[in-house]
Amino acid sequence: MMNLSRLEKLRLDMNNISGEISPSISNLKSLQLLSLLQNSFHGLIPDTICSISSLRCLLLAGNSFTGNIPNCIGQLNELSYLEVSSNKMNGSIPSLSSFFRNSAPYLLILGFSGLTVKLDQQPFPPRFQPQLLSLDSCNIGGKIPDFISNLTKLVFLSLSNNSLSGTIPSWLFNLPNLGYLDLSFNRLQGVIPPSIKLKSFFMQTTLKLRNNLLHGLIPQQLENIQALDLSANNFTGNVPADVGLGNIRYLALSDNKLFGRVPFSLCQENCELMLLDLSSNNLFGTIPTSFGNCSSLVYLNLGSNNLTGGIPEELQGAKRLSFLNISGNHFDGPFPAVVHRLERISVIDMGNNKLSGKIPEFIGDLKDLRILLLEFNSFNGSIPEEINALENLQFIGFSNNQLSGPIPEKLSGLKTIINRPKDKNLLGFIISQLYIGVQVNLVAKGLSMQLDMVGTYNNELDLSCNNLSGNLPSELGHLQGLYALNLSHNRLSGNIPTAIGNISLLESLDLSYNNLSGEIPVSLALLDPLSTLNLAHNNLSGEIPTSPHFDTLSRDGLAYIGNKFLCGAPDGIHCDREDFPTPESSESEHSEEQSGEWKMVLALAFAGYVVGFWGLFGVVYLVNEKWRKAYWASVDRILDGIIRCRKIRVSSVKPVIFSSFYLFVF
Repeated sequence: MMNLSRLEKLRLDMNNISGEISPSISNLKSLQLLSLLQNSFHGLIPDTICSISSLRCLLLAGNSFTGNIPNCIGQLNELSYLEVSSNKMNGSIPSLSSFFRNSAPYLLILGFSGLTVKLDQQPFPPRFQPQLLSLDSCNIGGKIPDFISNLTKLVFLSLSNNSLSGTIPSWLFNLPNLGYLDLSFNRLQGVIPPSIKLKSFFMQTTLKLRNNLLHGLIPQQLENIQALDLSANNFTGNVPADVGLGNIRYLALSDNKLFGRVPFSLCQENCELMLLDLSSNNLFGTIPTSFGNCSSLVYLNLGSNNLTGGIPEELQGAKRLSFLNISGNHFDGPFPAVVHRLERISVIDMGNNKLSGKIPEFIGDLKDLRILLLEFNSFNGSIPEEINALENLQFIGFSNNQLSGPIPEKLSGLKTIINRPKDKNLLGFIISQLYIGVQVNLVAKGLSMQLDMVGTYNNELDLSCNNLSGNLPSELGHLQGLYALNLSHNRLSGNIPTAIGNISLLESLDLSYNNLSGEIPVSLALLDPLSTLNLAHNNLSGEIPTSPHFDTLSRDGLAYIGNKFLCGAPDGIHCDREDFPTPESSESEHSEEQSGEWKMVLALAFAGYVVGFWGLFGVVYLVNEKWRKAYWASVDRILDGIIRCRKIRVSSVKPVIFSSFYLFVF
C-alpha cells in the first residue's frame, strides 16, 4: 500500500487494525486525506509523515499512539483538519502559536490526547482562524486565554478538564459565531456574564460549564441560547423563570444547589424543548402542569430533588417522551396512570420514592420499554404477568418493595434478555453532539456500581428484598442473555432448577436468604462466565459441585454459609460421612427435643422481656418525657431496619461490606 504514489484518500476508520504507522508512508506523495479513526494503532507518529506536502486532513483519534506529535506537522501549509484526540501521548507542545506558524487548520482537536499544551503570549498569525478548537485535558492552567478573543470564526470551543481559574471574561460571549462552548471540569469562579447571545450551531448549540467552581445566580437573559448546560456547579437561587421563554432546546442544570419550585414557564405553547435535566438539586413543590405543552420533549430528568405529589395528567401531551426519571423524590400514591399514554417511553426510573399499590397490568403495553426501575418504594401485590410482553425490556429493578406471590412463570417474551444483542449500542440520546446517558445502579459481582451509560448487554433482573414466594420457575433458564440475576432476601422455596445452568452468559447470581432446598445443580458449575455466586442462608443439602472454574468462586466458603446440611459449607456437615443428613430427616429426629427446647426458650424470652423491657422503659417512661420520645424514635429506626431490607449504595465501584449486625438481622 505504501507504493501507491498517486493515492489521494485513505480511510481505514473503525476497524481493528493494530501495529504502527510505517515510516514509508512518505511514499504516498499525493495523499490529501489520511483517516485512521478508532483503531488500535500504537507507537509513535513518524516524522516522515511531514514529507507529504499535499496532506490536508490528518485524523488519528481513537487509537493508542504514544510519544509526542511531530513538530513538523504544524509546518504543513495545506493542513486544514488535525485530530489526535483519545490517544496515549505523553509529549507537549511548548508554544501553540509557534507550532502553527505556517498552517491554519479549520478543525484542530488535541483534546484527551495526553498532550500538554502551553499557551504563551506570542501572537498567532492572522490566518490562524479555526472554526473548531478542542484543547480538553491538555493541562492548561490560569485564566481563559485572551488569544481566543481574536478567533472571530470560532464556532466550537472546548476547554474542559483543565485547570482554568478566574471568571468567565465578557468578551467570550461576543464572539460572533460561537455556538458551542465547553468549559467543564475546571476551576472557574464568579458569575456568568449577564448577557449571553450565542448563535445557533446546527440548530443545537451547547453551553457547558460543568463541574467548575462557579457560583452565584444564573443570569436572566438567556433568550437566544439553543442549548444550555450548567451542570455540576455551585449555582444557587431559583431556576430562572424566563429561561424557557426563548428557543432553548437543551437545558441541563443538574448537580447544583438550586431551590424553589420548577417554573411553569419552562414549557410554553409551541415549546421546542427536547431535553430538560434539573436533577440533583433542592427543588420542591409539584411538577408543573405546563409540561404538557412540551410536545417535543424526549428526555425529562427531575431525580434527586424534594418534589412531591405525582406526575400530572397533562404530561400525556409530551408524546415523544422516551426518558422519564423522577427517582429520589417524595412522590406518593399509586403508579402514575399517565405513563400508559406515553407510547414512546423507553426508560422509567421511579425508584426511591413513596409510591405504593400494585404494578399495573398496562405496563405490558409499553412496547418500547427497555429499563424499568421501581426500587425502594412500597409496591405490593404480585409481579404482573403482562411484563412478559415487553420484548425490548433489558433491565428490571423491583428490589426493596413489598411484592409478594410467585415469580411469573412465562418469561419467554423477554426477547432482549433471551438473546443478548451483540451490537453493544448505548442507550441514550444524542443531542448537540453530546451523549446523554441512562444512569442505573447495577448490583452484580458482589458490588454495587453506578452505570452512566447502559449498553444493550447490561441485562439484569433484580427482585431482591421483597416477599416473593413459591418455586424458582424453570423458565428462568430461557433468559440466556442475562448478565445478573438477584433474587436474594425473599421467601422462595423448592429446588434450584437445573435450567438456570442454561443462562450461558450469566456473570452474577445471588439467591441468598431464601428457603431453597435440595442440591446445587451441577449445571451451575458449567457456567464459565459466572464470577460471583451467593447461595448463603438457605436449606441446601448434598455436596457442592466442583469444576476448575466453579471452585474459585468462593474459596472462603461464604457463598454457602448458612446451609447446615450442605457438604463443604463452612458451617455445614463434613463430606467424609457416608450418609448425608437432610433437613427432613433431621427435623423428624429432633422434633421432640426441639419441642422441649422451645418451651425453655419461651420461658427465658418472657423473663428477659419483663426484666429488660420494663427495666429500661419503666425508668425512661417515668423520669423524663424527652427521654421517652427519644426511646420510641430509636425503636422505630431499629424496627424499620429489621422489617425492610435495605441495600448499601455507592456511587463508585466499592465492595459492599456487611457487618455482623447486618448478617444477624437478615
